[in-house]
Parts: sequence; structure tokens; C-alpha cells
Amino acid sequence: MKEKPPPKTRSYGVDPRHLLPMFRDLLELITVRLANNKTRRHVIQLGRSVRQHAFDARDTLPVIDHPALAAFFGCQEPLEIILPPIDTISLSGLGFVVPYTLLATIVSALHPKKIFETGTFRGVGTLTMALNAPEAEIYTLDLPEHYTEAEVETLSKGDKEWVRLSRSSTGFAFLNHPAAPRIHQLRGNSLTFTPPDLLANTDLCFIDGGHSYECIKADTETALKILAPNGVIVWDDYAWFIDGVSQYLTELRHSLPLYRIAGSQLVICRNNQQPITPAS
Repeated sequence: MKEKPPPKTRSYGVDPRHLLPMFRDLLELITVRLANNKTRRHVIQLGRSVRQHAFDARDTLPVIDHPALAAFFGCQEPLEIILPPIDTISLSGLGFVVPYTLLATIVSALHPKKIFETGTFRGVGTLTMALNAPEAEIYTLDLPEHYTEAEVETLSKGDKEWVRLSRSSTGFAFLNHPAAPRIHQLRGNSLTFTPPDLLANTDLCFIDGGHSYECIKADTETALKILAPNGVIVWDDYAWFIDGVSQYLTELRHSLPLYRIAGSQLVICRNNQQPITPAS
């Protein structure tokens, strides 16, 4: 039976009563707060938000609303999700829980038995998946503790800094956690990584490692090699400020049915799903 396409997000009009206050707040931020060192960060955040919304508006990937996410994976019953403690989530450096809420929803709906992740970092995403897939074995790949310059030469300046900061804390979030025995830390360069046989028929691949075009391409090709017949790939960091991810996924959409989760930087694809027609 052919699957129905997921619903797109609805666009909402602006209440006219808010227009004048919005204009006043915008004017204050730009003219007053920009000159104040203590509050300048709010203006910077506004600029980032505007660019993100502009990216969302022009992006042509089909969109799935958060409430429709579980149903997209065939789960019709209400889900209970589990998140790591807030002090653990803060280890990620993101400062907010929405990405982990979405990841938990996906994992809870899929009930995967085997998960492969690229980009362990401090392990917050890894732990989130473990908490919501209590029967799953999770394999998470990150660079060696002592890496060479050649292994990071394709990474962006920002990625290199994240790698440097996390060498002494890779997987810290799940170390000594009751779920730790089900989490298997792999070390290696994803550009040259050869998946072992034990990764065959993986139910969920979460790609959240290097953000260069080369890394995303290599990680995706690895995921496609090991993905189970009805497996799912999730990519993080599809956003206006990460060229490698957006460029590769824009190309990939012509051959795979990709969907973006509304209000996030997550893109998903289910194996053996009916391909979508590329936008003209």
C-alpha cells in the first residue's frame, strides 16, 4: 500500500494588533540594544533568527510537523519520551532541548534494535537514543582521541574546534549510566570508515559528525550500505550557515525522499519509501 505523503506545516497570519508592538520592539533592539554591550547579544540572536526563518521560507524540502512525526513512522499511539537531565543536555553546548525531543520522538516511534551514529561528541544524543530505545544496541563513531591533522583537514574551522574541545569528554553523558553497556564507542575517521559486519541491517542511522560536504557524503554512503530495508536516516544541522550539509542534501533529494522536520535542522529519510519528484 502506497504511503500517503506527510502533511506540511500551515502558515499563520499575523494578528494586526501585534504589528505596531513588533515594529517598536524591532526598532528598540536595533537602535538601543546594539549600543549596549550587555544586551547586544539579543540583536545578534535576532539576526540569526531572521536568517534561519528566511532559510526555512525558501527551502523546498517537504516538511513534517512535530505532531505528525510519530505517525509518519507508522506509530499511531501516543508516545512517552525520555530526555536526559537538563544538566546533561547542557553538555551539548546547544542550550535547548528541542532537538533531543525530536530525536527521542523518532526513536520511540521506530523501536529500533540497532542504531549507528556518526559524531559522538559528548554523547547527549547517544544517551537520548538509548533512553528511548531500551532494547537497542547503539554504535557511535568519533575520531580517535589522538588524531592527526590529515584526519581533520576537510573539517571546517568550527568543527575542528568542537573536536579539540571534546577529546577529553567524548561520550561523557553516557559514561557510568545504566544504559552504557548497550552503547559501543567506535573510533575512526568517517571518511575512510569501513562498517563492520555487525552493523548490517541497522534500523536507524543518525548523522551528526563533520559538517563538510565530504564528511556528510561519506557518512551518508556508509548509512546507505548498512541500512535495514525499512531503516531510517536522520541528518542534523541542515541550516543556512552550514554549507556542506545543505549542499549535499539538496543534491541528495533528487534521488531519495527527504523530509525536514518543521522548526528544526533535522532531515529524515525512510528506506524503501516512494521517491519524491524533484522540484523544478
